[in-house]
Amino acid sequence: MSIIGNFPSFRNGFSAFSRCRFWFYAITSLLIIMSLRWAAKERENLRAYWDHSASSGSYRTGSGYVTMSVFSGKLGNQMFMLATLFYVALKTKREVVFFNGHNGYELENAFVLGIRKISRSCPCFSFIEYVQSYDVRIDKTITSQTAAKSQTILLYGKFQSWKYLEPVQNLVRTHAKFPKSTETFARDILRESVPKGWTDGQYTRVGIHNRRGYYLDKSWSSIGVTAAPGLYFKKAMQYFVERHKRVQFIVVSDDIGWSRENITYESHSSVVNVTYFEKYSPGRDMAILSLCNHVIFSIGTFGWMAAWLANGTTIYYSNFPRKGSQMEGLIDRLDYYPPHWIPME
Repeated sequence: MSIIGNFPSFRNGFSAFSRCRFWFYAITSLLIIMSLRWAAKERENLRAYWDHSASSGSYRTGSGYVTMSVFSGKLGNQMFMLATLFYVALKTKREVVFFNGHNGYELENAFVLGIRKISRSCPCFSFIEYVQSYDVRIDKTITSQTAAKSQTILLYGKFQSWKYLEPVQNLVRTHAKFPKSTETFARDILRESVPKGWTDGQYTRVGIHNRRGYYLDKSWSSIGVTAAPGLYFKKAMQYFVERHKRVQFIVVSDDIGWSRENITYESHSSVVNVTYFEKYSPGRDMAILSLCNHVIFSIGTFGWMAAWLANGTTIYYSNFPRKGSQMEGLIDRLDYYPPHWIPME
């Protein structure tokens, strides 16, 4: 006769203990797996840090650091901030670092950056951006005697201008490396999308990024944010069709339903193909677009940065920000769009 069977309360207690033990082991195992993944990511990041250190030029020859006070926005926004960090580092001979506990998660999720993390290091000198595009005060301010005496330069702002990016483009390309898994995913899915009978080298691939989402809200449209219409995409697509024998358009969007209806080409023949991709992670979407020969984008910093990474011919929607709007007062088109990119409406 079972002793436990004669004592229901003891049996119930024993059963509860077993359940607790099960959950203890389950949660502990999950934490161990998460810790191992984090450690692997940090090892990869550290290896990248030393690899980049050997090839990133002389911007680290001095002492001190430069970092962002706050990483705001999503991946495209944070890439502009990253570029500006390297811009300031180059000008002041400082090292780009992230403070422990920083919020640049979009960058770290998308790239193996090779950027060192440190505890907050002060005294700090703060530079606060006055305008959202290029701030003409920056060079004089960050190289001032006051800034030179500080251990760390803290940047506040969005810094959305090609003028920060151009002098340090090699540094940014060196550090903004996709993980091997992301790059493999992008290459595989593009290879699988090649139309039947088409071979590499016999066609041109053009990425299209169509940003809509919450930019359609009245709160955004009222200040000058304008989503690109279907006619814009047709004109931009025709530009490439007229210049290349065969063109495959790769459409990436946060509104793939609208894109399927409006980003089309009437003659789906042996010379033109339009392929639509469902939305993946920001890193994967950007990797896909970066592997295209050229890029068409509507609005937003994500499409801007994807076009910059692709480094081919870029067409952008010229009615952003809307002329005469509040947003136009914040963004200078001459600072925001590189002069060699092609505006189209």
